[in-house]
Amino acid sequence: MNPSDLLALDKCLYIPDDMNPHLRHHPSGRNSTSHHCVWKISLSGSEHPEKMLTSLGEWWPWALSRTSDGSQIIITTSHRDKITGTYNAHFWSPGTSGTEPVRLPSDVHSPQHIIELSCGSYLLCHDPLSDSRLNKVCILVRRGDEMQLIDSASVMNHLLDKPEHLAELPDGSILVADFYSNSLLAMAKDLKRHKVLLRPKKGGKKRPCRIAYDSCKSLLLVAFHHSAGLYLLNDEFIRASI
Repeated sequence: MNPSDLLALDKCLYIPDDMNPHLRHHPSGRNSTSHHCVWKISLSGSEHPEKMLTSLGEWWPWALSRTSDGSQIIITTSHRDKITGTYNAHFWSPGTSGTEPVRLPSDVHSPQHIIELSCGSYLLCHDPLSDSRLNKVCILVRRGDEMQLIDSASVMNHLLDKPEHLAELPDGSILVADFYSNSLLAMAKDLKRHKVLLRPKKGGKKRPCRIAYDSCKSLLLVAFHHSAGLYLLNDEFIRASI
């Protein structure tokens, strides 16, 4: 297994497995499409883990989020579609055998995470090429089977190094785990203002890569490269981080 994310939904855990890395990069080109799946694990422990979506072949699922109404899982993939040459976001209703692929803008490069915002638009973090019109964090809107850019006026690229994971807070602000800058940032709704919540020697550790927020308890879980931290994200914590 090469688990790359974790999502809890309807008393189950969903874990994307984007293929054993040793097989994925094997010089002979050998691979097994059975490694490309999303694992479904019942939290009751009464059922065996189940491989889902293996019929999609080579599609490298990477990160997960859920739609704002909780009815579907959005799967970010780390591999271009062989036919279109673009990246897709896959919308999946758990329990079904297939997904609904939605094409991302052509200049998206190495997408890391896609989330749906409470307003109905989507937020993407990726690693754009130097000549791209997109910023590292940008807002998209879905038009049928494709995503279109509606706002490229996000936070300046120089403030971010390698954003890897996103979460929306109840007030509409956005949390961004920035891997190489070793920081967790909170961005305003317009993505033009920010503050650093965590960094080494300020409650955080190196290489934040995954975040999850429990709005009922105001708890923030941050996965770092070799550890994890649980934080009470209240007003006092945010003021202390400014």
